[in-house]
Amino acid sequence: MVTGENGTRRQWWSAVADWRNWRLPVKLAAVLAVPVLVAVGAGLVQIRSYIKAADQYSGMQRLVTLRAGLDPLITSVQAERAFSAERTEGQGVDLSRFRDIVRATDTAAAGVKNLVERARLGEVAGARFRDVTVQLDGLPQLRDRVISGGVDLAGGIGGYSVVLRALLDFDQAMVGDFGESTLSGTATALHNLAMAAEQMSWQHATVLAGISRGSLLDNEKTALEQSWTRQQDKLADFNAVATPQQQADYRATVAGQDVDARNSLLQQVRSDPGSITDRVAVAAWNDGSVGAQRQIGIVLRGLEKQLADAAERLQDETSDRAGFASVILLASLFAAAAVGFVVGNYLLRSLRALRVAALDVAEHRLPTLVAQLKEDAAPDTSVEPVPVHTREELGQVARAFDAVHRQAVASAAEQADLRTAMRSAFVNLSRRSQGLVERQLKLMEELERQEENPEQLANLFKLDNLATRMRRNNENLMVLSGSDMARRFTRPVPLADVLRAAASEIEQYQRVVVQATPQVEVVGYAAGDLVRLVAELLDNATNFSPPRTQVIAGGRARAGGGVFVDVLDVGVGMSEEDLEQANRKIAQAAADEAGELPVSRQLGLYVVGRLAGRHGMQVMLREQGEGVRAVVALPQELVRAASAPEPRRVTASEQTFAGHVAVTSARSVARPSTPPSGTALPTRTPASPNGTPLPTRTPTPPNGTKLPTRTPTPPNGTPLPTRTPGPVPAANSAPPPTRTPTPPGGTPLPTGAAPGGARNPSTWFTGKPVPPGPAEPARQRPNDVPVQAEVPAAENSTALPKRRPRTNLVADRPEAPEPGAPVRRDPNATRGFLASYQTGIRQGVRESGDHRTGREST
Repeated sequence: MVTGENGTRRQWWSAVADWRNWRLPVKLAAVLAVPVLVAVGAGLVQIRSYIKAADQYSGMQRLVTLRAGLDPLITSVQAERAFSAERTEGQGVDLSRFRDIVRATDTAAAGVKNLVERARLGEVAGARFRDVTVQLDGLPQLRDRVISGGVDLAGGIGGYSVVLRALLDFDQAMVGDFGESTLSGTATALHNLAMAAEQMSWQHATVLAGISRGSLLDNEKTALEQSWTRQQDKLADFNAVATPQQQADYRATVAGQDVDARNSLLQQVRSDPGSITDRVAVAAWNDGSVGAQRQIGIVLRGLEKQLADAAERLQDETSDRAGFASVILLASLFAAAAVGFVVGNYLLRSLRALRVAALDVAEHRLPTLVAQLKEDAAPDTSVEPVPVHTREELGQVARAFDAVHRQAVASAAEQADLRTAMRSAFVNLSRRSQGLVERQLKLMEELERQEENPEQLANLFKLDNLATRMRRNNENLMVLSGSDMARRFTRPVPLADVLRAAASEIEQYQRVVVQATPQVEVVGYAAGDLVRLVAELLDNATNFSPPRTQVIAGGRARAGGGVFVDVLDVGVGMSEEDLEQANRKIAQAAADEAGELPVSRQLGLYVVGRLAGRHGMQVMLREQGEGVRAVVALPQELVRAASAPEPRRVTASEQTFAGHVAVTSARSVARPSTPPSGTALPTRTPASPNGTPLPTRTPTPPNGTKLPTRTPTPPNGTPLPTRTPGPVPAANSAPPPTRTPTPPGGTPLPTGAAPGGARNPSTWFTGKPVPPGPAEPARQRPNDVPVQAEVPAAENSTALPKRRPRTNLVADRPEAPEPGAPVRRDPNATRGFLASYQTGIRQGVRESGDHRTGREST
């Protein structure tokens, strides 16, 4: 289980490892930090080496100081040895003089021990110093024996020689601690010269012992020769490692009367050891030996001073180098930081300017320009260059971005021009086609008025419906092109009329059931677009549902104001993914009214979205049982409560217009189809050839009772004239007489004919009262599909509204049967005609009042 600390550490490491996504200042800092860190590391290593060397040179100085302190100790021990050799064999030495020499030796030994504590000795030198300490600790016993005479002359000399050998071994070990060649050469020369001086001191003591004894022992003679040989070897070694200056200093210093006298006496003793008693005087030997040793001591101290000066010089030089390297390193760091800051600041400032300009172009300037071009405005297409005016890579990138910006602006302008040209072409073609469709509709209206054959009239109605759908398609194209419609309502329209008008715009209008709606009106400027919107939804619902089912259209009040318009079908339905995609297309089209023309097979959704977006409507598709429910939410500002119109007299032209609406509604309900009884549709017979008027035949049901009539009542409460159909003869009754048209010759026409052979309008539209009768109850069509429980009850499921023509039609539907042919009418078909007539009258009277909104402005 990963703890919070481990998770934070892993997240931090992931961010560090993802170096490609570091911010540019961090990348520049990393690029500059790598060489700086390398330089700092190398500089620190070099400085540390200098400091270490200086520390080593300081240790060498302490070794030189220790060597300088060791020289008095060696000299004092040599003096003790020479003084002990002057005594008589078996006797002690002069105590007063000996104690002075011993005191000097002890003082020098204590000084050496103090210097060793401050010096850093190597492993070998440390071991040799421990030997020196042991020998120095045993020196008092040797002194006591010398004072008491308990040791012979040769033994005393041997004892002191052991101590001196330990001191010289320690001196040789210290030479190995001088790692520097400059110091090690001088230290080696110093040690060789000290060894030569030790041989001279041993020779001094041995000859004094021979003088005190009166002769040299055999081993002393051999040792004397060996000592002379070692002395010459050490002097040769000194000359081998010493510098010419040091050799010259030695030759100039170790010379003179004392040195010559000593060498002469030593050669005499070597050549004739027996002459030591009568030819070698003690005073002359002492003076020559002490003088020669004193001169060698001068050379030794000179070498020690040179060694100390060299160590101090090397330490100072190394310290100076360390300081100089530190200064150079700091100066390099400051220079690198300054150069990195200046160059990095320039790069960051240039990149920041480039980034700000690019983001401003991408997020503000270019979208604003494109939006202005979409709105057909005249924006400023000039390109402001990026404020980076250098000729290096960043400047080249800035110029390249300016070129891209200019090309993008030019492309956007070209696209806007092309879009405007295409939109204008679509609008032009749509308006041309719209004009042709309007002319076609007028022509079909003329043909409908003049046609008396029901079958031909039905075909004309089909053509009328096709032309209406073509007009809607043209208007949809104008909607997709972003243009306004030519057809607009000037006054508020009842919501029910909007739904009926939408149903009349589709092909399968017979399947649409318009249910009861709230008593509200839609404002005139939005009514036309709402008709087209609902028509698209109804068309989609009828196309994607079984042909024997109904499509329900209704309205309901909306909480907080406004109205919901529902379109419900019982069809194949849509999956959740398809519903989501369709709703997204509608929302996108509503949000982008002036956007690009959509490239899709579902253009109706874009039409619905754009029409809804114009007026702030909301359209939502959702699953409803086995079908789909489309909900259109109208905001409160688009609807208002319907006001009752003031009662007034209906004019003849309005009655005629209402009659045409009734006939149209009847035709939409009772298109040429065979009645249930299999009899032909009822037809009217023209006047007889002799000009006598034919009696009017009133259909009577088979049982001989009168058919009940429905008395339509307009919204203002004024009763409309009713028409009572006559009894329908039985199936076996004789055919009624027929009317004969008026012969030509100027004889007045009978009441049933009009001049020129035209028929008079029906009494339905003359305004004359008709004896009232009982109203006929509403009937339901056999092919109606039951409505689901949540949809409101239908207001009128038997008649759908038709397009309102611009001219009046005659009320009767003339036919052309053969003269004298019997007329057979089906009572069910007649009842359907009468119900449709009454519906048309009610609608016409309602629209003839103050709320007449049926006419459209073109």
